[in-house]
Amino acid sequence: MPKTIGSFIDLKKEVPEMTESRAKAMQSYLKTGIVKVQGKRLVYPTTQRLEKQIGEKRKRIDYLDEQIKEWGHRQKNMDTDKVSDSMKRALSPLYWEHQLKLMTDGEYREVYELVKPPMHLINHKKWNKRLSIFVKSEEYRLRLKESRLSSIGKKREKMSEEVQQRMEFNRQLAAMNKEKIEKQKKELEFQVRAMREVMRWAKDSGV
Repeated sequence: MPKTIGSFIDLKKEVPEMTESRAKAMQSYLKTGIVKVQGKRLVYPTTQRLEKQIGEKRKRIDYLDEQIKEWGHRQKNMDTDKVSDSMKRALSPLYWEHQLKLMTDGEYREVYELVKPPMHLINHKKWNKRLSIFVKSEEYRLRLKESRLSSIGKKREKMSEEVQQRMEFNRQLAAMNKEKIEKQKKELEFQVRAMREVMRWAKDSGV
């Protein structure tokens, strides 16, 4: 009569002689499943059951592949942006207007040093309008100066430092997520290899 087994220790008692590859495969399989053996024969899982399980894990692996590509793409884009920002900045008339005011306008320079807006992002959609207002509007700069000199404003990082920290956090997040998913994929691929080894035993047992 077949015996139901849920741990590798119990399996070793029932089937003491196993190849190293089969033993590793069964250790992996028994972490999440059960088997039924009768003597040296594997009665369950059947080849049909194993094919279904392998198919499910392959779908999950394909999904993780897409996630790895997505996070890798984000990471690459952020690294590329870091290099291309300085090149684009050199072509921006607004950037050179800013540089001219830094050299010729003491009040402008004072507010710039106090606030430090992220001029290196002058071509980014999110920042272009705000930076343009900073360069062109004295009233806007005065409001920023007042805000920065307030008790709350003094405790905050300068704008460019805040932005840089946020961007660096996003880069690290992309790298961490990619690494985490790669580990999940590696574990699933090991499980699939283990199931194929279990399937060989099932075929040898005629199930």
